[in-house]
Amino acid sequence: MMVFAGLTTGLLLSPESDLHRFVLGLTAVFTAAFLIFQTVFALRQHPVNDQKTDTDSPGTTMQPKAHSEDTSANWCFDPDILPDAILVCQLDGRIILKNRAARDMLGDVMNGTDMIRSVFSSWHRQLVEREQADNVVDAIMASPDMKFSETLGFSNGKTYERQTRPIKNQALRLWLLRDVTVLRQADSDSAMHQSMVEADAARTAEMAEQLYMAKAELEEKQAELTRLANTDSLTGLYNRRRFMQLGNDAATDNRTGENAVWVLMLDIDYFKRVNDTYGHGAGDTAIRDFAIIIGNCIGDDGFVGRMGGEEFASVLPDATVDDAVRVAERIRRRTADNLSRCGKQTCRFTTSIGIACTQDGEDSIEPALARADKALYSAKSFGRNRVVVMESQHI
Repeated sequence: MMVFAGLTTGLLLSPESDLHRFVLGLTAVFTAAFLIFQTVFALRQHPVNDQKTDTDSPGTTMQPKAHSEDTSANWCFDPDILPDAILVCQLDGRIILKNRAARDMLGDVMNGTDMIRSVFSSWHRQLVEREQADNVVDAIMASPDMKFSETLGFSNGKTYERQTRPIKNQALRLWLLRDVTVLRQADSDSAMHQSMVEADAARTAEMAEQLYMAKAELEEKQAELTRLANTDSLTGLYNRRRFMQLGNDAATDNRTGENAVWVLMLDIDYFKRVNDTYGHGAGDTAIRDFAIIIGNCIGDDGFVGRMGGEEFASVLPDATVDDAVRVAERIRRRTADNLSRCGKQTCRFTTSIGIACTQDGEDSIEPALARADKALYSAKSFGRNRVVVMESQHI
């Protein structure tokens, strides 16, 4: 017990630190447990009778009388060695034991009375909120089996913890009073430290979120720049540069394939007439509609690019001539059936399509595009609105 008391005193005189506060709190818990155990053990070993005990001067330890001839009249330990205040009262509230710490803590409020209600009533005058504390004491004394613990804040800044419980198999109640001002201050400092840690964590999380959002925004802008660099602004299809890159890759990858890479060159018949008759707005609408038709017909079988003006091209990797002709005819028919609308105006147009394929030894798409372009002009010379496969190829 003296070890706990000495450790507590030493820590109170030591510099405030997280380790000191932790050890102080741990010591206080063990001290309180030890106090209760020692007091209960003593009272159970040496029961106190219901007669009034002798009251000595404030510095004298109370000695309870025995119940019978077989019961010792002496306590098995000196309660004055305990650092926390101990009070023991009968069920009617009469105090039969108070140690030196209790006399020092309660001071003058114990003079002239040995009733627990009177002692606490006088002590409560120094409380910030007295009425509730008085009501708690009344409720406890009216309930012999009640266990209770509370914290009392005094106007002088002190904080005390009051615990009470009945002593088993005795018509007695134990009260323990402990000054926890330092512990409360340590809790407050710890709470402030925790608050600062949480605030730092919140700021860190906010910065991380901002960085994440900035990174996502940067990636989004990068993706948009890539899209703008690779696509045609009017139709959303690949532009000529990106189309040629993909076409060359397809030609290189398919050199050892069983089927060839087929290329379609397409443009709108009499497009100048559409512009001159309906205006350039209608011409842009026709180009966009034509791009949608081509993209829908090609689907996942290949890719499409706008080569310039009303001219488009498509690549069908690993296809046959029948595949290429089938797709081209589908595009031609849907184009002829389409009705483009620009404001209140509507117009129809047709398309001519030339088809060619890559040949052995070619690792670029340009030769096949040139042959498909010749086939396209052949389609126009034959009357437009038709599909022509390059005649010089062996298919």
